[in-house]
Amino acid sequence: MSFFHVKDYDELAAIPQEKLQIMMEDYVMHLKKIISPNTINIPIAAVKAFLDCNDVELRWSKIKRLKPARVKKTGGEAWLTDEITTMLSFTTDLRTKTLVHFLASSGTRIGALEDIKMKHIKQMDDCKSILVYDGTTEEYVTFLTPEASLIFDDYLQKREADGERLTPESPAFRSSYQLGFAKVKSSTTNALQEIIRTLVLKSGLRINQIKIGKRYNKQTDHGFRKRFNTILKTTHDMNISLAEKMMGHSVTVALDNVYLDPTIEQLFQEFKKAIPELTIDDSQRLKFKNERQSQKITQLEEKIARIEDLERRMRVMEKSK
Repeated sequence: MSFFHVKDYDELAAIPQEKLQIMMEDYVMHLKKIISPNTINIPIAAVKAFLDCNDVELRWSKIKRLKPARVKKTGGEAWLTDEITTMLSFTTDLRTKTLVHFLASSGTRIGALEDIKMKHIKQMDDCKSILVYDGTTEEYVTFLTPEASLIFDDYLQKREADGERLTPESPAFRSSYQLGFAKVKSSTTNALQEIIRTLVLKSGLRINQIKIGKRYNKQTDHGFRKRFNTILKTTHDMNISLAEKMMGHSVTVALDNVYLDPTIEQLFQEFKKAIPELTIDDSQRLKFKNERQSQKITQLEEKIARIEDLERRMRVMEKSK
């Protein structure tokens, strides 16, 4: 309507069919110049839906032939752990650090954070569970590593020290404030995206990256989610169906969406397998690996002790015969 200076919907619907056909073809040629071939279907579908509702039939097969071929998508790469470390070195703001750790640890879409409240976050050992999209058909659970949980606790403590009274309805990420006791508002998705965008630019991580069209090979905020997905899928002995559940994805195994209903504890056991690689700080990662190795050694020693005890009992029984 803007392109052809059409005043209102009634005027658009009243245009003769043959003229609308030419207009639509011209509009597709215009779209080819200004948007990606991979997204051109979206505005076309909007017009088609409107015309279908008004019983206006066009020769869509002809219009379809005018559309450009799809191109390979960019932005498919994940942020590397070293790159996230670089980001963190360029900020002293606690909310920013917490946001980076939250995204890297949980793989949550940044658009979901605006609706996450304290009631959606529960302590699990030295980690935290996160309920995402509560009350919707897309609801799922993911987790924070011990490292991310600690910095999230630090962020909450600062908010309380500034005068905020945390409740189950308090937002996980609060908007900027001058006084802590002022009315609490959740950070908007746009504000959180701007925080990450600014940090990425400030840290110089865009300098050597490839840019095709408007996209870099690593998406600003979605790169954290791709890292989370990559680590989960490449972790030894990981249950892929449960990994998909922690991503909020439709699982790939037939009928799992209907019949697979794991408990939070089952998901947590899978998540713990990936904690070492999800951890950002090298010293924290080494500490966690050492603790896990110590646990394995202890379990092995206990197993050996049980075997030796059984062997001793068998010898005693044989002697008593």
